[in-house]
Amino acid sequence: MSKKVLYENKYLQVFVDESVPYLGFTWNGFVPSTEFRSGVLKCGEFIEDYALTHPNLRLLGDTQTIGVISREDMKWLVEYVTPLYAKAGAKYLAFIMSNNAFGQLSLNNYVSQTTGSEYLTTQIFDNKEEALDWLKSV
Repeated sequence: MSKKVLYENKYLQVFVDESVPYLGFTWNGFVPSTEFRSGVLKCGEFIEDYALTHPNLRLLGDTQTIGVISREDMKWLVEYVTPLYAKAGAKYLAFIMSNNAFGQLSLNNYVSQTTGSEYLTTQIFDNKEEALDWLKSV
């Protein structure tokens, strides 16, 4: 794996792996709304930059340890961020399922609200290997 960390703080790590290639983000624990939104927008900046050289950009969201996402933040993700990511160049988004019930609920809620949208093709996986296999195939 040729993982290169692009950004990191207490709640989020953003990295690129050229071997697939994909842009990845790993969330850590319960993330307060302000930090969550800031991190999501930071991911958008990297998507915009990375998509310039990688058409059909693939994303991997490691949400194994993320906590619950508030209703307001979920609405913001669905209505604002998903179109923003797609406009920036993202095409495919694989999630690694959260290990806790709150994170699972949030992730399933997001995917159910965005499935069939014209923005991103999104799938949830139980582990990183399955997610990477799917990203390599699209």
